[in-house]
Amino acid sequence: MSFAEWLYRYLVGEDMAGPDTADFYPGPLQLCRLPMTADERPGQWSGPGRGM
Repeated sequence: MSFAEWLYRYLVGEDMAGPDTADFYPGPLQLCRLPMTADERPGQWSGPGRGM
């Protein structure tokens, strides 16, 4: 199994590293842009829904 397949299965909620190791969050991904200078503020936005 390739890493891409493993990561996909892990993100969709399958137990890939042993029993009860799934990490599934059904909502859209929350992203945060970190500031590059002291004057900037962190920006937050949501990714698309997962449709599951």
